[in-house]
Amino acid sequence: MPFPSLSTLQYSLAGIILSLGLAGCAGREGVRLSDTATTVPDETALALPAPGGPAIVNIVERRFSNATQQDIFLFTSASTPGQNVLRVQLFGPVGSQLDGQKSLAYSSIRASDIAKEMRREFPGIALRQSPLYLQNNYGPFSYAYGHGRGNDACLYAWQQVRSPEEARTVFQNRGTIQVRLRLCEEDASEEKLLGTMYGYTIRGAFNAAGWNPYGEPPSVEPTLGRTGNPIYPKSNDLRDDAPPAMEVVRPRAVSRQRQAVLPAEKVEPIKQAASKETIPLPTNADIDAVVVPSPDCMKQSEGPGHCK
Repeated sequence: MPFPSLSTLQYSLAGIILSLGLAGCAGREGVRLSDTATTVPDETALALPAPGGPAIVNIVERRFSNATQQDIFLFTSASTPGQNVLRVQLFGPVGSQLDGQKSLAYSSIRASDIAKEMRREFPGIALRQSPLYLQNNYGPFSYAYGHGRGNDACLYAWQQVRSPEEARTVFQNRGTIQVRLRLCEEDASEEKLLGTMYGYTIRGAFNAAGWNPYGEPPSVEPTLGRTGNPIYPKSNDLRDDAPPAMEVVRPRAVSRQRQAVLPAEKVEPIKQAASKETIPLPTNADIDAVVVPSPDCMKQSEGPGHCK
């Protein structure tokens, strides 16, 4: 078999290089956006802050093969560098459409991990962890508090919502929710910032059987309704002081000027002659009593007494 000539090899190599160059140019046309991080509307938030704020500015959602994460950015007026954010992670069956995607690493809350998170969220700011045991509607949580730049007060809180281990099985009470709150506000008190952890609401869930990180509802107190177990009201529930009397504002009398009403003049109706009523004719006596003055008497100025 004869070998190809040198010129044939050169032309073949030039064609290959040209094809690769065109393929490289075609690959650089346009920009492909990653669908792992997207901006979603506010109404799709997995959690909502308490009524009255802080308000939601933007939401960035990331989907993994085993979880969905949302960074719910909140309004901030502080001068401390960084953005206020409520981060919510829901671990559960995302769906087969995300099979093969990157998974979100899960780990229970540990002090070393929390310290790294605080250094990342508040670089150069020292926060003091609270020794108090606190609990909101979703279970226990903890937080750290400190002062940022200027008059800023800063708080970092963390919480994990998961059913008790003895209640978890393969078919029920599965799933986990991780919550982080980074919050700074100017001239705010520790109590005010802490109120955000008591007021937020989780509104997202996986539509899958057995996903229930909240566990079984608590049972009723066994002594409730039984005799011999009185329940007394707390002192705060009773009010010794009588309720303040409401001041009754009486309407002010308005003097009105009365208009004088004149009595109506009584008008006697004119009696009309009836159809059957006859008018009497004048008699001779009536005719003799009538005196008609003469024309000469009318010309005199002395009066009718001198006329005949």
